[in-house]
Amino acid sequence: MAPVSHSKCRSSRRWMLAAAGACVALGLAGCSIDLSHLRPGGGDEEEPEPEPAEPVAAAPLLEEALEDLAAYPALAVTGQVAESVGEDVQDATLTVADGGAAGGTIRMNGVEGELVQADKKLYINSTESFWLDQGVFGPDFDDFDGNWVRSATDQAGINPAAVLAPAQLADILGELEVEDEEAVEENLDGTLTHKIDLAGERNQLWIDAETNQIQRIEIEELVPEDADSGPQVRLDLAEADETEIEELYDDLTTVAEDELGASRDARIEVGWESSPTMDCEPGPHCTWSNTVHDAGGDGSGTVHVRMDVTFSNDDIGDQECSDTGKLEAGSTLELSCDADYNIVSSTQQSYEINGEAALVTRGLTGGQQEDMLAALEEQREATLAGGGEGSEEAADEED
Repeated sequence: MAPVSHSKCRSSRRWMLAAAGACVALGLAGCSIDLSHLRPGGGDEEEPEPEPAEPVAAAPLLEEALEDLAAYPALAVTGQVAESVGEDVQDATLTVADGGAAGGTIRMNGVEGELVQADKKLYINSTESFWLDQGVFGPDFDDFDGNWVRSATDQAGINPAAVLAPAQLADILGELEVEDEEAVEENLDGTLTHKIDLAGERNQLWIDAETNQIQRIEIEELVPEDADSGPQVRLDLAEADETEIEELYDDLTTVAEDELGASRDARIEVGWESSPTMDCEPGPHCTWSNTVHDAGGDGSGTVHVRMDVTFSNDDIGDQECSDTGKLEAGSTLELSCDADYNIVSSTQQSYEINGEAALVTRGLTGGQQEDMLAALEEQREATLAGGGEGSEEAADEED
């Protein structure tokens, strides 16, 4: 309801009624009256139009921004990534140091996972549903839920060390040709930027007009050096400050020391290739042999596998043995172990021995853990000193 305004007039009643009616009519219409045309010369002048912005050459602006990006000690990114065009899109919030160490979160289909990368190794910690969405299975899949799992790039959607370490990202973007000679001035989320179109169907980036730093990139394929393909990304970029860098390395060191020793490995779907061989000789001295292989046929890297065998008999109890080895993607691994009950008896007896074996993958061995902690300490010092040692190689190619 419109507010009612009252006025007092000292003229005659007839004029007062007329004035009141006029006031009501104006109040209901809600109009405002522009009287500027009554001023001398008021109707002759037009509002001046804003002068067009001076054109900005795209190539030198981009070159300066890329030099700045390459010198970042660490990069903070937020946005969306997909393994490639047409693949599932994941939300990502990551901090990536110049040496390739990275940490943050990824989120797909409403399920979030923590991500860490150190010493050329990539790990994700999420729920069982995350791995089911990825179509990942393994002999120790029950241990994936809520545990760190070493992962391949296609499972994470991106390899941060290969494409988001500052110098690496600057190199990749620098390989893309500038499509238009001039940058376009654009308001991006309240910030004045210069938009630059790059060669390709959907390649563009925005540079802050005040700082000349890259604020956002939309790239159809971030292809690292010596690779044939890369992820599609839409990311906001910012230089990470010293506090963020310290927090990144503190978190990575804690995870490496306390949690990765129990991690699993999902890069290869490890499975039995055939039925096991079990032989028992007097003692009883029993041997178990079997072959494991890349059951999915599309694994990557080399996975550490342990076979745990239990021999059992209701009368004489259980004996255990184990064997470990490295399974390369697309190949097989022979595993064998034995156990001796070593029963000494004056009379000959026979025992029915049952055997059972289970496979376990290891995402980080003891020696690898020592190397990772040493690498993290070395990279922390280099990053904070302003001179990282360069990004790590693709995680999938390492043991």
